Amino acid sequence: MDLTLLLLSITTVVIAVITIVLLVMVLRHLGRHRRELAALKAATQRHTATDADNPEEGTTDPSADDDGYLHRVAVVLNPSKFTDTGSFRRTITDTVERIEGAEVLFYETTIDDPGTGQTEQAVADGADLVMAAGGDGTVRLVASVLAGTDTRMGIIPTGTGNLLARNVDIPLEDPTAAMVIALTGTDRQVDVGWLRVGDSMAAARAAERQIFLVIAGFGADAEMIGYTDPEMKKRIGWIAYIFGGIRTVLGRSVDVVVQLPDESRHAHKARTVLLGNVGKLPGGFVLMPDATIDNGKLEVVVAGWRGAAGFSQVAAQVMNPKLTPKFGPKLATMDRYLTTGIRVTTTKPQPVQLDGDSDVEATHMIAIVDPGVLRLRVPGDGDSAGR
Repeated sequence: MDLTLLLLSITTVVIAVITIVLLVMVLRHLGRHRRELAALKAATQRHTATDADNPEEGTTDPSADDDGYLHRVAVVLNPSKFTDTGSFRRTITDTVERIEGAEVLFYETTIDDPGTGQTEQAVADGADLVMAAGGDGTVRLVASVLAGTDTRMGIIPTGTGNLLARNVDIPLEDPTAAMVIALTGTDRQVDVGWLRVGDSMAAARAAERQIFLVIAGFGADAEMIGYTDPEMKKRIGWIAYIFGGIRTVLGRSVDVVVQLPDESRHAHKARTVLLGNVGKLPGGFVLMPDATIDNGKLEVVVAGWRGAAGFSQVAAQVMNPKLTPKFGPKLATMDRYLTTGIRVTTTKPQPVQLDGDSDVEATHMIAIVDPGVLRLRVPGDGDSAGR
């Protein structure tokens, strides 16, 4: 393929993606303030109803586990995501005190401890809601501690991808609105994925498991994350990943073997293997339509392509899963599985990412889903969120 056709294919994909993204962003901004006003109204009605039911005390018993109130809110805060943490602390404290009257505690992450220790301390201090204020990495580490406990988790998204927040309809770029939803929303028991990796199956079995909430990946998607310029991410947000992804277009597919719980094995030529707990990407694109956050399954996508033209076919199928090439050669494949667990093997080491965090290579992956173990605060219409 000559250089002109390559550049034209890449430019067409990028322009299409950016156009759709801008439209989605406009629509989301129009709905944000309506959601916040509705949440504030619901909170006021809830407190008024409780006061009427308890005329002598004015509130419910704070010692009751199921009184519906939050008494201690912890915020695990990644300071690198804020230009002014002091202003953020004041805003969140004022919001919690105005709506819930709860105590607010802040725990800042560090390079040495990016969220696990702070969450453990918050739970030890008696928090009944722990907010992850940061990017997908902070969210992932907070969830790794809270999964399997009764402690509620909320999200104040301040990262680049904000993947879980997008999938459960938590407002982006508006910490106050996100905090209001955590205070007035509903609890949803959601699934998490666990991943082990290594340079052999034995090493993968022995490796420490790592949590993922949205998508773990093996191959080109992890390469894209590694190629993305951090400074560009700060300037233009998740669109920077598109430019990082351009370098992955011409990579070669590798031999991949997928093994399912029924012991069946499937051979593929693939550039990437994606394990999805939920499937919505930035811009509103749904990569995995069967990946639902509470169905007890992972959706697996195994995709391969040849050159820029093949990548364009994959991108077209993401935008419209029913679309198949009608003219010219088929230069891409996309196979899907819906499963409770999976083993993936390749003969050549591939970079691995979990919800956008990438720093290892491996030849073997073992993944399982852990159904309904995370108590996540979502908008009041949470029955339809994340689908």
